Amino acid sequence: MNFFSCFSISSFVAVFAIFGLSSCNRFEGSQEIPAYIKIDSFVFTTDYSREGAATHNITDAWIYVDDNLNGCYELPAKIPILENGKHKLTIYPGIKLNGISATRIINPFYQEYTIYDFDFIPGDTNITVIPRTRYYSQDSTAIRFWIEDFERPSIELSATSSSDTTIIKTERNDPEAWLSENSSYSGHVWIGDSLNYFCVSSDRFTELPDQGDYVFLELDYKCDVEFEIGLFASVSSTISTIDLVYINPTETWKKIYVNLSPSITENNDAAYFKFFIAGSVDSSTSANLYFDNIKLVYRD
Repeated sequence: MNFFSCFSISSFVAVFAIFGLSSCNRFEGSQEIPAYIKIDSFVFTTDYSREGAATHNITDAWIYVDDNLNGCYELPAKIPILENGKHKLTIYPGIKLNGISATRIINPFYQEYTIYDFDFIPGDTNITVIPRTRYYSQDSTAIRFWIEDFERPSIELSATSSSDTTIIKTERNDPEAWLSENSSYSGHVWIGDSLNYFCVSSDRFTELPDQGDYVFLELDYKCDVEFEIGLFASVSSTISTIDLVYINPTETWKKIYVNLSPSITENNDAAYFKFFIAGSVDSSTSANLYFDNIKLVYRD
């Protein structure tokens, strides 16, 4: 069985139903005293030259003790565990697919964090764990990246024929941009007046995996108005538009993981795919949208 197939929405609901019911009885039976571990957040690192910026939106910790599921916990969390003494503790980084709370999964591209001889001390509430993660090694699992971080001279996104405008780079170190040691620019779209619709798309992807294999589009964004992410699929010389998610306005930079896998699998006879980002305003308003660290992540 594929490991990550265990975490369908129905399984997730079932797991939390079990924990919800058991919590009503507060360790009845043996009346064991739990050990506690506190996790505030994950530390995420990347090899910038190959994997791009180390931005993440890890919202959950999936806890395993001796390879048995203890539960999924939204961070920060203080986690009760009914163990005593040394055991294997594994913490998997969890995310919300498409930004939706009901679709929490282990990120299949991020490494787990393991302590093989973790000492569980019943009643101790002061143990803090700082899990670290990164992308799985490209050498061992053949993870592939397509990255647009707006740091190169050219931009790998282009306006479609229906778009009134396109995406440009910000000025160097513009305070509106996503700035870091490796980032001085972001992508910027302004819409308003007669330029009230934008749609930019990637180049063609002809060899994306299908049959349920994960394909994620990651991106950081902040925006005055809602925008959309979707796919163009070329099937029998016809271009189909597949609407995927609509993303709400935000005044601060946020990150989302968009799951392209179901649409790619459903259209596995497509000659190629392109992803697109689109948005609009009415003629009486205007809006700014900023994007950065756009990554298509998948395995061969």
